[in-house]
Amino acid sequence: MDNEKIYDELLGKLSQGAREVVFDYDCSGEVLKIFARIMEEHPELFWLTGSCRYGKSVRGNEVRVQVVPEIMIDDEELKRRRVKFDRAVERMAASCRGNSEFETVLNIHEAIIDKTEYNFKSAGALGAGVRNDEAAVRGMSAYACLVDGCAVCSGYAKAFQTVAEKCGIRAARVHGVKLDGGCPHEWNIVWVDGEPYHMDVTWDDPVFAGGVQGFRTYDYFCVTTEEILKTHGIDADSNPPLCTARAANYFVKKGYCLDSYSFDRAAAVIRRQLTGDTVYLKFPDRARLDQAAEDLLKKQRVFEITEIRERYNAMQMSSTPNGTLAMRFVKK
Repeated sequence: MDNEKIYDELLGKLSQGAREVVFDYDCSGEVLKIFARIMEEHPELFWLTGSCRYGKSVRGNEVRVQVVPEIMIDDEELKRRRVKFDRAVERMAASCRGNSEFETVLNIHEAIIDKTEYNFKSAGALGAGVRNDEAAVRGMSAYACLVDGCAVCSGYAKAFQTVAEKCGIRAARVHGVKLDGGCPHEWNIVWVDGEPYHMDVTWDDPVFAGGVQGFRTYDYFCVTTEEILKTHGIDADSNPPLCTARAANYFVKKGYCLDSYSFDRAAAVIRRQLTGDTVYLKFPDRARLDQAAEDLLKKQRVFEITEIRERYNAMQMSSTPNGTLAMRFVKK
């Protein structure tokens, strides 16, 4: 049996909001795998929870395979939500298209963070095994992120994938766990200028940033496999590409990376960022970040930089285990 034929037929019916898809041929050995593939590749089908029932019946030479996807809202509500969702995707995609793939991806990253609050209530319910609460389950959808503005990690990842692909950027999702605690987690793979990168928009949201509330870390913006594996574990059933490129990494692209700490080099990077809200320095590891923090912050040498000394008299800071030091200066 041609799997692509099954895929196209199933996708076509699901896209129409079908509550039952019937095949008049035996595809029972493939249809669940194909359903799962559609769930991975089409997050715009936000009304599908990802679960389904299926059955096979045989009468003489006739075979009937039935797939019943789980949909937790009625047809009228589905129709209303589809209108809202399509408008939200169109608006965000239109506002995010940039002059390069990097710029477009950065714009989507920023727009989703600006739009979305992490849904701790939904996360708690889902973590406790609740699957019959529509509001909790909806938190895992792209709709929750783009329309409700309140989602869990899978909602962030599905929204990113949906908007990226609307903008012509290839994206996918990765299933795994956070190494600290082992909780299930989901994030993205995104291709920028032909190279794949890991992207975790959820963990770049300020709600997950250490230190002062409001800092964006960009620690998970277009990172390598080596970098993501410091904090994330990848599920065996996920098969993301090996990511080795660094050109589209936020800190590399912006020129905020330092191999090692020296006051003069750090000062030069800081000066270039003083027109913005937050200043970033990115180091390879926590040890070199700590060296910078000791000199710049504890010893207050950051105020030896003329442009800072003349305009500011206080600062806020945040640091991460990934080697990022973020500083926000307060005007006199």
